[in-house]
Amino acid sequence: RDTDVWFTEWQVAEDGLDVALDQRVDWSLVPMDQNWVSRLFAGRRSIPLQLDTYADAVRDPSDPSDWTQLSGRVARIDQISVRHHPSKDPEERGVPVPETGGAEQHSVLSFRQSRGHHGEVVGWIVRVRE
Repeated sequence: RDTDVWFTEWQVAEDGLDVALDQRVDWSLVPMDQNWVSRLFAGRRSIPLQLDTYADAVRDPSDPSDWTQLSGRVARIDQISVRHHPSKDPEERGVPVPETGGAEQHSVLSFRQSRGHHGEVVGWIVRVRE
């Protein structure tokens, strides 16, 4: 069984995380923000879980319904990039937002191996084979 897991670029950079193809993993994961997935992929891709290094601060660790334990081997890694444009929402006051449905994915061997891309790298999707 394959499961896709999201890693946010700024958390990867801040925490010095690296994941490589064929690596064995054992992660505690939380549900993925489906609004973010919809904004990036506009229905083209499904991502059920994320590794969120700040989840302990915003979720109750004693509530098992918020957490999923996933063990397996990394079968694929996709670098995700997207162009940004100023928001047209008056409440966001021109803040750069990702182009809806504009995410591009490039297969890589690890987080440390960047591929040419347009826009800005916003994260990675790691496929884990259980």
